[in-house]
Amino acid sequence: MPEIEECIREAVGTVRNFVKEITGEEATPEEIAKALTRYFVLKEIGDHIMLERKNRDLKE
Repeated sequence: MPEIEECIREAVGTVRNFVKEITGEEATPEEIAKALTRYFVLKEIGDHIMLERKNRDLKE
């Protein structure tokens, strides 16, 4: 398995902190993994990346 890059670790940390802030308890790794692989979340991530790339291309 490839090493997980620091930016991904930080993003997961942001998810952990957000969940703890809104629920009052920490999410388990299993809960985070399940949430990140839901279709809605995957679609949102895909859309965000496509938008970022489009904006980047417009600036070039």
